Amino acid sequence: MRRYRLLLVLFTSVLLAVGAGCANTAENPDHSQQSPSESTAQDSTPAGNPCDGSRGPCEVVASTDVDGDGATDNIGVELVDGLVTVRIDTGGEVSTASVADMHILRQDITPSNVFVGAFHITRPVGADIVVDAKFGLGGSELFGVISWDDGPIVVPAPPVLASEFEDPTAWTVPTEGLRVLVRCPAPGSVGVVTTEGESSYGIPTPGGAYTETVTSTWNGGAWARTDTARIPGQYVSPDKIAKTGTFECEPAYETPPPFPVTVSALDPNIILGGRIAPSNSIGYGETTPETVYFGGSPSGMVSEIAWDSWGDDHATGHGQALYVVTSVADAEMMPVEVVAFDIQVCDGSRAYSKIAWYFPSQGETFNPGNSNGMC
Repeated sequence: MRRYRLLLVLFTSVLLAVGAGCANTAENPDHSQQSPSESTAQDSTPAGNPCDGSRGPCEVVASTDVDGDGATDNIGVELVDGLVTVRIDTGGEVSTASVADMHILRQDITPSNVFVGAFHITRPVGADIVVDAKFGLGGSELFGVISWDDGPIVVPAPPVLASEFEDPTAWTVPTEGLRVLVRCPAPGSVGVVTTEGESSYGIPTPGGAYTETVTSTWNGGAWARTDTARIPGQYVSPDKIAKTGTFECEPAYETPPPFPVTVSALDPNIILGGRIAPSNSIGYGETTPETVYFGGSPSGMVSEIAWDSWGDDHATGHGQALYVVTSVADAEMMPVEVVAFDIQVCDGSRAYSKIAWYFPSQGETFNPGNSNGMC
């Protein structure tokens, strides 16, 4: 079983308005001695609760200066719609970015324990936020970097690490055989440390154990390799657990204000069905599927579904399905109402165990007795 993790790096460079500070110099001579970031930090609106308005379980996990303006920002992590979403309140404005939530052991996942830390990885000013999208089953970690800087979101490719996935921006960090660590030798640079023992799975390592560090600097939207150093011997991390031991960087964050944990009345992480469906089925095991198909006859398919209340006791949606009178060949596509209900724990996951749909234009109403079981 492979293990994956994503590194989510969120950053925004802010253009500082210093003209007003210069205009007030005569009235306040001491003001001229302040740096632009100090002036902005004093004048800015204090950061609030980034979890306000969230739909899924959300927790404020840290405070740090994310955007580099000298003011402290608050960081929240939300689990919603199959995503790990980082929410940052920079003072009256909340910015978000997400990575796929690929955790398997759902009972162990909370917003706070997918937060790894904030470090100076790509910039001297501002902080990079690291979250974990999957941990706990060995193999490789998978990281991803999402960043923005006064404009469109950019996704920088990883330094040194070669991805074994089609996504060129994925950071693949092996934790078996090879051991890979990420260090932050200086703000704005990354040292990727690869260490290998005398042997791996019984196969001797050519030349013996070694530790190699490749240092790269982030500049102009790309990584530039600045140094490569290899020494004999295997380095052992103080913490071999990948979730906490992969990043040997100086933390750049502090404990946030005691905002309450936000838990929506809805549970957006509920999936549809819990059993293995036919191989040609669609939508089972997913959240808010746009198409549901049992497999087999086309009459068992609902498409173009827009869900209104996913996560409630009864999830209702609207879609299109074939209305069969005599045969499927003569059936017409009509608007249909869909209801997923009866939440149970199916194969270890909370799931809607039943689904039914009906055609209001034909005088039909919801009848739970006409549902199909999926758990």
